[in-house]
Amino acid sequence: MRLPHAVWIGGLLVPALLATTGVFVYGGGVERTLHSDVRTALGKAGYHGVVAVDGRSVVVSEVSPRSVDAVRAVVSDVNGVGVTDVRTAEPEQLLLAVRGGEILVSGAVADDAERRALLEAVRTDGHRVTAALRLGGLLPIPPAVIGRVLTAALSAKVSDVTTTVHNGQVVVAARVPDEARATAVRDAVREAANGLQVTDRIEVGSSAAAGDLNVEALHDSISRLVNGNGAIRFVQGTTAYEGHGPVLIERVGRMLLVAPRASITLVAHGTDQAMATKRGEMVRDVLVGQGVAPALIAIETRPAPGGEYDPATRQVDVVVR
Repeated sequence: MRLPHAVWIGGLLVPALLATTGVFVYGGGVERTLHSDVRTALGKAGYHGVVAVDGRSVVVSEVSPRSVDAVRAVVSDVNGVGVTDVRTAEPEQLLLAVRGGEILVSGAVADDAERRALLEAVRTDGHRVTAALRLGGLLPIPPAVIGRVLTAALSAKVSDVTTTVHNGQVVVAARVPDEARATAVRDAVREAANGLQVTDRIEVGSSAAAGDLNVEALHDSISRLVNGNGAIRFVQGTTAYEGHGPVLIERVGRMLLVAPRASITLVAHGTDQAMATKRGEMVRDVLVGQGVAPALIAIETRPAPGGEYDPATRQVDVVVR
């Protein structure tokens, strides 16, 4: 039996036309698939960036300048991608903290080679280095300059110093026993900064307990680390980790060791309170295993009864105060 001409057009030709324009094929569900395919392709190729998909157009931002052409080629080869836009990352904040025998360095590096150069620059006898670095970003200053800033702080024999570098500015915070020591730290850091603007937040007074540092800067560094690596996220409706969750929690735990008196709030999301609580407890247990005092950790829940389709509704955020 032959179909009427109108039925033939409506049943076959129109869907074909819609598929050609992308309206039929690239609905919300398939956009999510394309988003996943692009992220998988970038991961396999060893590149990093924030992926956004609109129809067949893909935008990858926060990409290291040296990787722009390679990232564009990888994304363009993914089946279904129509237009590729690659945007470079801006230099990110770097946190460098010295607490007794511990050195914490947190920020973003372009690749493994830059990471190795940075770790070599901050390696010092008598200190353990805790590095919380994500790939795919930009250092605000070269590794060699970072090493000089660290050496400047150590040469002044100050055991508790927090230095942040961002937007061409070096902020140094410390509490020192006398004005002479304060002057020594200021002069050493200014010389090491090699022309960068130095903001002095050095206080003269009795020595602070180990672990007192710029908590706001620590919180910002932890947020950048976690969010830049896919967040501490779970598979929809389960307590199974998605992505690099356990590794991220361990790194956060090591970062928190330099601030043993800071308060930590785990903001846990889930379909209901029970699910959110369980996820928060899982993250808390890993932090405690890293040496963070359990009394300092609180859990707040954020139920999402509408479902966990948005990734933010199935993750645990870390807030440091």
